Amino acid sequence: VSARIKKATHKKYGFEVPTSVQHALDIDRKNCNTYWKDAIDKEMKNVAVAFTILDDGTVAFVGWTKSSGNLVFDVKMDFTRKTHSLG
Repeated sequence: VSARIKKATHKKYGFEVPTSVQHALDIDRKNCNTYWKDAIDKEMKNVAVAFTILDDGTVAFVGWTKSSGNLVFDVKMDFTRKTHSLG
């Protein structure tokens, strides 16, 4: 899976677009702001209603699937940061 993730830095509208959550937090730390963290928090809040975290050893119900938890990062035309959760 990690072989499919781009290693090069990508920029959009002059802003660096992260390739991982850790990279997003590093960019925020470097720029002394919380734009990417706020985008991640907003996406996690919006998708939290769709997930039930099971305790260790609990068997999932029939029809449930495991989520990968991948995030895709983007910069919108108004320069706001956006995070998309891929199930």
